[in-house]
Amino acid sequence: MASSTLNSNPIFTPGFFRRLQQLKIQTRRSYLGSRQGAHISKRRGHGLEFSDYRTYVPGDDFRHIDWGVYGRTDRLYVKEFREEQELQVLFLVDTSQSMAYPIGEGKFELAKNLAISLGYVALADGDTAVLSFLGKELSPKYVGVRALPRLIELGKRITATDQLSLEQEVRKSLGRIRLPGKCFLISDLLMPIDDIVAACEQVCAKNFELSVIQVLAPGEIDLVSGDSQSVLVDSESGESIELSLASGLAQDYKKVLARHIQDIERYTLSREIGYALVSSGDTIQQVVLNTLPELGILR
Repeated sequence: MASSTLNSNPIFTPGFFRRLQQLKIQTRRSYLGSRQGAHISKRRGHGLEFSDYRTYVPGDDFRHIDWGVYGRTDRLYVKEFREEQELQVLFLVDTSQSMAYPIGEGKFELAKNLAISLGYVALADGDTAVLSFLGKELSPKYVGVRALPRLIELGKRITATDQLSLEQEVRKSLGRIRLPGKCFLISDLLMPIDDIVAACEQVCAKNFELSVIQVLAPGEIDLVSGDSQSVLVDSESGESIELSLASGLAQDYKKVLARHIQDIERYTLSREIGYALVSSGDTIQQVVLNTLPELGILR
């Protein structure tokens, strides 16, 4: 952890890492992994988690016979266990131009730091992490906490500069993933609800358990009104328009945004998808250590 890569990022302090090590990614379902880990899988094996009894048949290992049950019933039963295996965690990070707002410490910086922080939570728990910066780069499968500097280096060289189809890019990333697991979609979701639904359905169809984290800037959440003329610029197309916010347009904008967020909440609730709305004005510590545990996405 003492590498120059970690020291160059003031966000990822030793104290923050220690707090992250105490967290776990919340999952409701079990998955088959490719190696042993800390999560209960569907595969029957000889792990620590007792599953059930079944009648002994010739060829079963005598070590798994429950002799206490035999003494009470005069019948042979063997214990079955569920294996503890790794959980594969996939992060889908939106790189569209709107994520670059505001310039500097904006939405995309928080999105990247979220993926890195949650990736570290997975790695510290014995799971694997894959980061997909949509339309840009899909990482290899990272294993173990020693892979953390590579996550940070990947995040440092990716910028939000493209226009993209969320559904198409999500489909491309999923097509390169062999095993399902937990998936985090991190985006501002400033697109038609039908596009959001289509992207999420791609993830669900691949049998991933999905959580969606919507990142908005404070200026998007609370549009400032006033008597002066303002110029609004479409981050995706670059088109601009002059308008006055004194005519109640700010209130109209807030109503449209609230309706859009309600549509997202309604859809994610109907599909049992985890959902969190966070502000890029919050620190990564506030989001990961407070907001996401409160919403049940971390524990």
